[in-house]
Amino acid sequence: MKQSGNSKHSVKKAGEVCPRGRPREFDTETVLSSASQVFWDHGYHATSIDDLCKATGLLRGSLYGVFGDKHGIMLAALDHYAEGSVKRMAERLNAPVPPEEALRNALLHYARIAGALNGERSCFITNTTLEMQPGDAELRTRVASIQRRMATLLAASVIRGQASGAFSSTLDEKAAGDFLLCVMQGLRVLGRVAHQEDALVGIVDVAMRALV
Repeated sequence: MKQSGNSKHSVKKAGEVCPRGRPREFDTETVLSSASQVFWDHGYHATSIDDLCKATGLLRGSLYGVFGDKHGIMLAALDHYAEGSVKRMAERLNAPVPPEEALRNALLHYARIAGALNGERSCFITNTTLEMQPGDAELRTRVASIQRRMATLLAASVIRGQASGAFSSTLDEKAAGDFLLCVMQGLRVLGRVAHQEDALVGIVDVAMRALV
């Protein structure tokens, strides 16, 4: 169900006559960006197909023709969002500064965002994870894959810190990566319930001391 970042799907809208008999085209990235915004704002269950049609400017037949159903649209939107999110996370962790500084800056970034979103939406991935139904095996597999990618990036950051002597050589990098993922996701959840940015920064400092 994953959509290619540069792909376009040609869909003919009901009742429209297109020049030379060719179907009207839409850009998949733009559609998925709009769809992810709706799911992010309202959650999967509260989002209707009409909401998605309004946000994307497409008829339901066009959406169903490419993504199958609302669940398929959500999975594709999650994939689209995760690609950008993981890419930006990798860029922060691989910034041209000492590895411990890059890691702390990355965690502080999420702390600042969480503080700014106090009482509002959290990360789309986090929201989707919290809303996930027990029997949704496809979504569970998708979320687990995204989390593994993030934990792997964090583990690599720990390894770089160990190589530079900034972090303890006795750390298990996989466990440390999972720990940091928990911290990152926890910051996003705590930020929704009136936690001030200073308190979240304190959590980041504790997490960094745990690596030394």
